[in-house]
Amino acid sequence: MGIVNSSETRLAVIAETVWGTTPATPTFKNLRFTGESLSINRQTVSSDDIRPDRNVSDLTQVGGSAEGDINFDLSYGGAGSAFDTLLESFMHAAWASDVIKNGVTQKSVTLEKTFEAGTTDIFYRLTGMVANQFSLSCTAGQKVTGSFSFQGKGGSVSNAIIAGATYAAAPTGGVINAATGFAGLSVTGLTSPKIRSLSFQAQNNLRGQQALGSVDNVGVGAGRVVITGSLEMYLEDSSLLDLYLNGTGAGLAFTLGQVTAEKYAFIFPAIKFTTCQVVAGGNDQDVIVNAGWQAIYDAGTSASMQITRAVS
Repeated sequence: MGIVNSSETRLAVIAETVWGTTPATPTFKNLRFTGESLSINRQTVSSDDIRPDRNVSDLTQVGGSAEGDINFDLSYGGAGSAFDTLLESFMHAAWASDVIKNGVTQKSVTLEKTFEAGTTDIFYRLTGMVANQFSLSCTAGQKVTGSFSFQGKGGSVSNAIIAGATYAAAPTGGVINAATGFAGLSVTGLTSPKIRSLSFQAQNNLRGQQALGSVDNVGVGAGRVVITGSLEMYLEDSSLLDLYLNGTGAGLAFTLGQVTAEKYAFIFPAIKFTTCQVVAGGNDQDVIVNAGWQAIYDAGTSASMQITRAVS
């Protein structure tokens, strides 16, 4: 057995029907990812025995959990893809007619990392995983990147696949860029704004739930969904400043993708700007508006965030 190479790592996901339980004979979906920090954790406490030799007599496990991040370059997944499964977990909702809105139905997944180790591979499985955070970043002249953060029950390590497990290949579409892949931007109250960067981070404020008799978490509790973002815009008029100073609500929407019917539309139907800074930093520069925003509940869509796939 040689030293494991990170570039040969496989990461796969499957939706759970029972929290914390991987389905039998699972059909895993391989994920496209650029990095990860998924880990199985153990909490320990040391003995408080008083000894004449000043040593610690024992260290014992008192709890456990699973957590970590998945980083990715955004590409189109499509119905039934691994990416759409992760979105369902974060949104606490199911896709309906190619639309998903943030909801209240928790959807957990099993995540499996496979490390190629020659004749005996290493399978690192994390169960009861629920997406806690979802973020995207769009910057002029760059590809669109993002991440998911998870919290879950616990996990295990094995040297064999689950009996009957199969693995569906990940989609192979192109990585979405922030030039030809960014379109349909609209911000209520602004006319054809020229945006240099746009990003958001949404979080579910999850918490692990512990109980007597179990090392692993016995559940994952959900808090409020909080969605914040930022944008950089070239200063052309006072429209954005007016929205900020007057506390006026707005809507924000944009579409990501280069191929017809292989795009995602992100809609935040009600936002308010929380910061807005405009300064002349020095000579020979464009004046930029740096603004922060937060999404709030919109009664018309019964959500604060909506994603549509298969957009033309």
